[in-house]
Amino acid sequence: MKIVIRAGGIGTRLWPMSRKNNPKQFQNVVGDKTMVRTTYERIQGILKTDKDVFVSINKDFIEKALNEIPEISKKQLIIETDTRNTGPAMCLEVCFLEKFCDKKEVIASLPSDDFISDNSAFQNLLESSESFILNNPEYILTPAIRPDYIDTGYTYFKAGKNLQKNSKDAIYQVAGIAEKPNYEHCQNLINTGVYYCHTGIYLWRLEHIINLFKIHQKDMYESCRKAVDLTLKNDLEKAEKIYSQLEKISIESAITDKVDKIAMSVSNKIGWSDLGKWRIIKKILKPEDDENLIKGDVVAREAKNNLVYSFVPKKIVVINDVDNLAIIDTKDVLFVSSLKNSVDVKKIVEKLKEENKAEYL
Repeated sequence: MKIVIRAGGIGTRLWPMSRKNNPKQFQNVVGDKTMVRTTYERIQGILKTDKDVFVSINKDFIEKALNEIPEISKKQLIIETDTRNTGPAMCLEVCFLEKFCDKKEVIASLPSDDFISDNSAFQNLLESSESFILNNPEYILTPAIRPDYIDTGYTYFKAGKNLQKNSKDAIYQVAGIAEKPNYEHCQNLINTGVYYCHTGIYLWRLEHIINLFKIHQKDMYESCRKAVDLTLKNDLEKAEKIYSQLEKISIESAITDKVDKIAMSVSNKIGWSDLGKWRIIKKILKPEDDENLIKGDVVAREAKNNLVYSFVPKKIVVINDVDNLAIIDTKDVLFVSSLKNSVDVKKIVEKLKEENKAEYL
């Protein structure tokens, strides 16, 4: 199995901490290591060699990636010359791997911003998922998690036929997909007990995903092949001209929504969460009772269930008589929001773009 760590995004949902020049995957949001380093260490135990891992990275962060994961070389970096969403990004990684890997190889593509509480269980899940793909190469497989709270920002998969009964981790045919349902619909889905939260992790045989891109996204595939050739020649400027013209589209819209043979492996042991939202971080780190989650020099009085991150040295943040807020203080931006709706930060980033305030992004 070859593993790709996808670390090319900007992480706008954790703005203003996550910025264009220092995205969240290079920060220690949880714990004392960066997200990308934590992701690498999580899978290190199942690598036969360090050459089995690749990192998909924006061209501006090549040195950062190599500093965070010194075990790999520049030859293992899949360089994105622009930010085009997961469809083009994963097509690019497929075109890169096509040059260096056996086409019968199983590929696992992982986000760099996941929280996993049990690394051993996660490694077992990847290995059982790999085994399924080896025996069922016509399938795309994605791990999914039974949700324990309502989140309208995720995609949910309905469990169909059990495809692998004699395994520690069940594998089901995906019988239905609900993308980012509204609150009431999301609650109803979860209550059925047969819908699982999509993790954004994918496993597939390289030969199969190449063929799917050729069938469903031929122009994207050809453009990514050219972009890969140019980046390997270190001609990033020409590569960017090609890659930046591609439509911003998710891998789901580009490929997985168009195919029937999608399976999901299910494990309740790995303790997965997406570290992409302030309120999720608050939930994961779980202060006792209704206490505040605090990072930096903060004083709280008569305040409950707030998340307060202060990144400004020699500055104190004081909160008084406020509850359920997200407060993020950086050297040039102060963000204050209800914790519940702090996910709307993505809309704020778009508004700043419209108002030509790119220096704050």
